[in-house]
Amino acid sequence: MKQLKEILLNIRKLASAESVLHWDMETYMPEGGGEYRGDVMAYLSLLTHQMATGAALRDELSRHIDLKSGEFVNITLSETDKRMIYLTWKDLKKQLVLPDAFVEEMSKHVSATQQVWTKARKNNDFTAFAPYLEKMIALKKREAEYYGYEENPYDALLDGFEPGMTTTRVDTLFGGLKPRLVSLVERIGNAAPIDDTPLRQSFDTKEQWAFGLKIANAIGLDMTRARQDVSAHPFTIGFHPDDVRITTRLNDKMLLSGLFSTIHEGGHAMYEQGLPKHHFGTPLGEAASFGIHESQSRLWENMIGRSREFWDYALPILKTHFPQLEKVAPEDWYRMINIVKPSLIRVEADEVTYSLHIMLRFDIESMMMNGTVKVMDLPGIWNEKMKEYFGITPANDGDGVLQDVHWSFGGIGYFPSYAMGNLYGAQIMERVEKDIPGLWAGVREGKFEALKTWLNRNVHEHGRYYDPEKLIETISGAPLSADPFMNYLEKKYTEIYRL
Repeated sequence: MKQLKEILLNIRKLASAESVLHWDMETYMPEGGGEYRGDVMAYLSLLTHQMATGAALRDELSRHIDLKSGEFVNITLSETDKRMIYLTWKDLKKQLVLPDAFVEEMSKHVSATQQVWTKARKNNDFTAFAPYLEKMIALKKREAEYYGYEENPYDALLDGFEPGMTTTRVDTLFGGLKPRLVSLVERIGNAAPIDDTPLRQSFDTKEQWAFGLKIANAIGLDMTRARQDVSAHPFTIGFHPDDVRITTRLNDKMLLSGLFSTIHEGGHAMYEQGLPKHHFGTPLGEAASFGIHESQSRLWENMIGRSREFWDYALPILKTHFPQLEKVAPEDWYRMINIVKPSLIRVEADEVTYSLHIMLRFDIESMMMNGTVKVMDLPGIWNEKMKEYFGITPANDGDGVLQDVHWSFGGIGYFPSYAMGNLYGAQIMERVEKDIPGLWAGVREGKFEALKTWLNRNVHEHGRYYDPEKLIETISGAPLSADPFMNYLEKKYTEIYRL
């Protein structure tokens, strides 16, 4: 077992080196370095793949599990070691079906596509991006065929982000979410509008940065093991629990964008910092899923960061950075930061309409993977669905089909995890409120340690021991459902909009 863990740790170290280069590419790398960086990252990706499928790992793993059947041959394994061995075997199976040439081709194409996407979005030029996206879809279809699937090629990709998730299961969960969500949006649309005049002014970005870091420290992000930078698209990347990077983006006309990006990415980073270091390198030292990861960021950003109690604590601090807000009353501030308004941009969406953005992308990704849509038709389809879901149409592709980075890095199947994060987070929070009776009184005083500790013990420290839906059932005692999330939204926004 010791030898196996050493092999896994070495693989993780190499992957970490590649991740550092990716972080640098998104933050500090000069524009002209893209082509060579792509070659370097492709080489590292190939080396990682070769190590992760090599004879050393396979030989050591075969001492504990039959590589063909998945049956354990070492009867002395503990339950923890069995889970680690099983997950390693499952990951190996996926790696083994991908030819080295395909891995290298995908890595090079991802690097090139991300560079093209950045320029295409800036220039509102979908035509420049289209051939790269077309090839990306072709590669992802090949990947799905390599993995295999029972019903839908999209299922093979979903499982990589949300283990056990299928198109049918997503349809079922979204089916329980959409009717109540649409009804709530309609009711809010008919309510008296909320005045947000105080937000429509200029806010110094240096002060935004300083305030955001204060909040990140307050909620429990250990900045001795993390750092924040600026990027076009906010993200979190963890090299190790003791080295996590987050990014935000700042706009002097959008005070809340940078702040909530910092809180959101801070939630991701605290999950990374809370993963079990003694399992680092093995699957047990990884997050349960992308959706569980998202549950942590959206729990902190929305359920805590947009709560009345949080701003009882934070608004006086904010006013020291922005004296122009001095006369804003706490209740007025609480209502204006929770305004529900259909928006073009997913990452700027309010928590009520956000999941509709995900449903739109899920619809389009399903069509892309099933071959029922042509790439050059995507801008028109996107705009039609924006009109259907939100009643608005993007003026350009930069605010439309080009707005998200995910397709450029091959993240097809990723988007549903965002909505899953909302569902997971609400169901987790229901349990938190039962286990921590004084939770909201503590938040009002700027005391977040009880919540952070609870999440460390009940979510983070489990790593990948449980599949996501099993983890939620273990925590809450009930299967995953859209009900807790919708109950939360309906209660909160009925009060805010005085419905």
